[in-house]
Amino acid sequence: MIHFRPFRNSDPPALVKLWNQSVPEHSCVRPLLVHELDDHAFGSVFFDRAGLIVAERDSRPVGFVHAGFGPDQPVGEHPFALTPEMGVVAMVAAEPGPDAQATAESLIVEAERYLRSRGAQVLYGGGQFPLNPFYWGLYGGSEASGVPSSHTQFSSALSALGYEPISTTVHLHYDLDQEESRDPRAPLLRRQAAVEFIEDPVPSNWWENIALSDFHLTHVRLESRTEGVEIARAHTWDMTWFGRGDGRTRIGVYGVEVAPAHRGKGYGRFLLAEILRHARENNFERAEVQTLADNQLALTLYQSLGFEPVEQSTVFRLPAPFPDRSRPHETHRLD
Repeated sequence: MIHFRPFRNSDPPALVKLWNQSVPEHSCVRPLLVHELDDHAFGSVFFDRAGLIVAERDSRPVGFVHAGFGPDQPVGEHPFALTPEMGVVAMVAAEPGPDAQATAESLIVEAERYLRSRGAQVLYGGGQFPLNPFYWGLYGGSEASGVPSSHTQFSSALSALGYEPISTTVHLHYDLDQEESRDPRAPLLRRQAAVEFIEDPVPSNWWENIALSDFHLTHVRLESRTEGVEIARAHTWDMTWFGRGDGRTRIGVYGVEVAPAHRGKGYGRFLLAEILRHARENNFERAEVQTLADNQLALTLYQSLGFEPVEQSTVFRLPAPFPDRSRPHETHRLD
């Protein structure tokens, strides 16, 4: 018989054990240490113990689920409030064994009850910016987008409960020991634009500050030499924790953007090539990036530079109307 209860301060060692047993090594940090999970997933100002639900059998944790909400203004300059209309089941981990799937599904139903009791009108499975409140930096690659395809326990449980895929993200890797891709336009573009690497910058928004402030960040700008305006930008962070399985240092690239007036001129490719060059000089061995599966322009650009698709991740949504299984009721208590 499984009993469900909310998080206790003594739980992290047991939850880390469950993480390391069930969360896949690919696109996730594994092995994960207790203080890392505690700091990055449970230590934020908006952590709600009722949203982290532990499944126990004979007083022993055999699984957990973590659910929460996104911010009302993720890119604002000031601290935000959470908006309860959209809830997300951000993580599920169940002890491997014949009952793992049933445990994962039961935990997700408990998470649904929690989210609906807080006012959620839309329920998602797998976070994506800005609805990724807890695990960016630990799970899901460079941008924590959705449920990685290798995390079958999570995706199978969502599918079994009626969640439908609504968005797919492609994870791409670039091995920095391969020969650098040459761009014949690079000398001209270098005369037209200057690249600036801003090490350890102030995070560009509140959400980024919560997720990545403990990692080494770099903001990269491409600026016109004649007009002094920003042509393109990107951000990187040290993803070396993700390389514990293979021992390879990693850098994550995200937020790649070219100003509308300068698109189609090769600046995006030039900026990325400069980022890869800078990563080599700083002894990184692999670069990672993500993009939506239907963004053919970005996929073509990354693959032309030598990035290779290695995984996909999916965001799921539970169709309305919500099933009765997760209806909050007065007698249901988590504490």
